[in-house]
Amino acid sequence: GEVEEAMEEDTNTANTTQPKAESVASDAGAPGDGPATKIMMPYLLAPKLQLREYQFVGVEWLVSMCERRLNGILADEMGLGKTLQSISFLACLHEMRGAKGPHLVICPLSVLSSWMDELQKWCPTFKVVRLHSTDENERQRLRKEVVMNVGSYDVAVTTYEMACNPTFNLTLSQKVYWRTMILDEGHKVKNEDTAAHSVLSRVHRQHTVLLTGTPVQNNMHELYAILAFLHPDVFTSARSFDDAFDLSAKEHRVDSKTLDHAHYLMKPFVLRRVKGEVEVSLPEKTETKIMCPLSPAQTFWYRRLLQRESSALTAVESAELKKHSGGGGGDETNASEQSTSQNAGDARKLQSLLMQLRKCCNHPYLFAGTDVPEEGVPVDELVEASGKLAVLDRMLSRLKDAGHRVVLFSQFTSMLDILQDYLSLKGYGYARLDGSTNRVQRSIDIAAFNRPNSPMFAFLLSTRAGGLGVNLQTADTCVLFDSDWNPQVDTQAMARVHRIGQKKPVHVYRLVTAGTVEERMQQRAEKKLFLEQMVSRGSTKQSESLEGVDKRDPVSYTHLTLPTILLV
Repeated sequence: GEVEEAMEEDTNTANTTQPKAESVASDAGAPGDGPATKIMMPYLLAPKLQLREYQFVGVEWLVSMCERRLNGILADEMGLGKTLQSISFLACLHEMRGAKGPHLVICPLSVLSSWMDELQKWCPTFKVVRLHSTDENERQRLRKEVVMNVGSYDVAVTTYEMACNPTFNLTLSQKVYWRTMILDEGHKVKNEDTAAHSVLSRVHRQHTVLLTGTPVQNNMHELYAILAFLHPDVFTSARSFDDAFDLSAKEHRVDSKTLDHAHYLMKPFVLRRVKGEVEVSLPEKTETKIMCPLSPAQTFWYRRLLQRESSALTAVESAELKKHSGGGGGDETNASEQSTSQNAGDARKLQSLLMQLRKCCNHPYLFAGTDVPEEGVPVDELVEASGKLAVLDRMLSRLKDAGHRVVLFSQFTSMLDILQDYLSLKGYGYARLDGSTNRVQRSIDIAAFNRPNSPMFAFLLSTRAGGLGVNLQTADTCVLFDSDWNPQVDTQAMARVHRIGQKKPVHVYRLVTAGTVEERMQQRAEKKLFLEQMVSRGSTKQSESLEGVDKRDPVSYTHLTLPTILLV
């Protein structure tokens, strides 16, 4: 009662002292949680900048979760302004709830500058410190003179690398009691065995907010790890999560009852909106899967790789048949130990084989043993050596003639080298960004590509390095030259092009080599997307219309039910 009266008094005071402040009400809370929290948008926010309606709802939800002492996940799709909603939430706490801080924001290094810029732009009255340095003396100064002086700042922004540093984390976790801790790209704590999960869980804080556009990625255990990070006293065992979804089964099996429980378990802790719901003016996105053939050179290397590891493949296949048939006999203990040791060695060989087969599907020149002259090869020979590159060559020619602009993604930087040579030989203007690109060059290339009437036709990106903090909405075509085991990584890559501000329809082309390991990877990715649909069910709004989903039909509820083009 006293808390509610104090909150009401704070709101009345805000109404009296700030008569022009805008009041916003919505059904931001979870169903059955009672009336929605009403908040006054704080005057700490820059007056010329306006929040969109769904962003107001997000701020209200964050405030209501804080008042109910519940840690939450703001899981809006990429590009909907989770950063802005978080800053507005901190401003509400500061001005209307009297929570002056200190607040801690932990984010990837690639978006550290964006957080600093957004805080300065949206809430210029906040005193913000940047806690990141590679110099040990500067880190020591930050620990002793900045972090400990909590009265000198409202918000501290740091990176996961700094937060996980043993000496720096000691100061963050034990010397300061934080009012709010915000984890940008919060799925970094999806594995409880990682340093990020164990170290950050020790940080003293009153409230925790996770920001992620992909709350469910690979399996149910990751969901357990995230929920256990938020509420460790509630989520103490992962067994029921692990038993709910088994991707290793020969047939797709789903524990529908447990998945239903997981969905309803997440609802109180998660708010998720998708671009199609809140931005009706956003052009549509069409994804097409193109099945490409192997070239003669690729077929040679693919067969040779399989023949080289034929003994390991045969051994694993025999072990699987024996396990399912229940065979055995003789000295089972010694046989089991020998089998375990042999299987471990075979597994390492097959992991290496899998990577080599993926490289073969991209281009045979990725192998050191290929006979490539030092002076290079003609563009025609470069194209003919790879079935994917031959398809891409035809596609880019037509896209260029039609006035489209292309963003090309690949998992392998070595493949980006070949694509870079190809674009140079064809005379196409391009830029490139991967993990080795420094921040200055990165900003220059992105600005040059997005400039009106830019001569650049293509932008080369490594999928993981280019998945965060990159805005390439002036392009209208996205090509995934190869795919990731985690389908959410590919989704983040697509969001570099299909985002708020895009004025043209976006077409995504996913190149898959038919009849190879890449096709099996896609099948595994579809199962993971089915898991995401079953647990998250799209968005908070869409989940209401998917209560009767058929759990026996994973294909119809994945994002990868796409038109397929078979090129032979």
